[in-house]
Amino acid sequence: CLDLESNQPVSELFSDLVKTPPEDLPLDFFAARDTVSLPDGRQAERRMLTFDRLLKETPFVKDMRGILRILHEAYDYPVDVEFTMNFVDDRRYRINLVQCRPLQVQGVGAVRLPDIKVLPQSRIIEARGAVVGQSRLIPVDRLIYVVPALYGQLPQQERYAVARLIGELNRTARPDSTVMLLGPGRWGTSSPELGIPVSFSDISRVSVLCEIVAMHEHLVPDVSLGTHFLNELVENNMLYLALFPKQGNNFLNEEFFRKGRNRLLDLVPAAEKWQETVHVIETGDLSAGVHLRADAVEQKVVCYLK
Repeated sequence: CLDLESNQPVSELFSDLVKTPPEDLPLDFFAARDTVSLPDGRQAERRMLTFDRLLKETPFVKDMRGILRILHEAYDYPVDVEFTMNFVDDRRYRINLVQCRPLQVQGVGAVRLPDIKVLPQSRIIEARGAVVGQSRLIPVDRLIYVVPALYGQLPQQERYAVARLIGELNRTARPDSTVMLLGPGRWGTSSPELGIPVSFSDISRVSVLCEIVAMHEHLVPDVSLGTHFLNELVENNMLYLALFPKQGNNFLNEEFFRKGRNRLLDLVPAAEKWQETVHVIETGDLSAGVHLRADAVEQKVVCYLK
């Protein structure tokens, strides 16, 4: 939340924040009541942020659907929006759009891909849903993988250090090579707790950008859908995809990265501290090539050993 006195974001327990809510805040629309047992045996009530009544008892969902439909029709593209919502009284509210970004890509679906059959043991990743960019079938020269569980344990300053390291690796890539970058949460976030705070210059030579929806056991970050770098992704014909490791047919072969030869120190000799957290696989070291098949129409991606 935002601390208005210090003018900076802070982390607080929701139950502490709402002990003395403003009189005009319709808290029941946002927070459910729960009863918990205290160590001394007494019962106490607490609040949990659920948005249950807002979603079920107000036309908020219908209104947002209408707003998105109108914007979609006006831009002739799907849109990503940020908004605020304020209650005027107990039932009426006002929605203000803060940002509206059309999700434009170059020639979605213009490439007809051949059907391929990938053996289960050959898969490196498989992702279903959240593919932004042009369909393609390409060989991959380098894979850079930031291990979500290890990155999620880092303090904030060291997360910035990982972002700088990604920038150093980016500068070692040949401009004509195909680099696939995988990491937890949002690439380009200004909040390191939600992802990796790179700038676009740190990933400018990347061809495929993958956000893994995992961080650690207490946080599953939302993905950015590429919106932090959307214009750059479009202009550079980069492919964005989200990988949900614990959903449906999504798959991440962590053993491939763990057992593969890590070229990190060959490229950045001073990065010894990060060789467990950041894995760089040069596909020329492998006995088989690595290919990526991305279908933007079917919203399906598979990266595999050929």
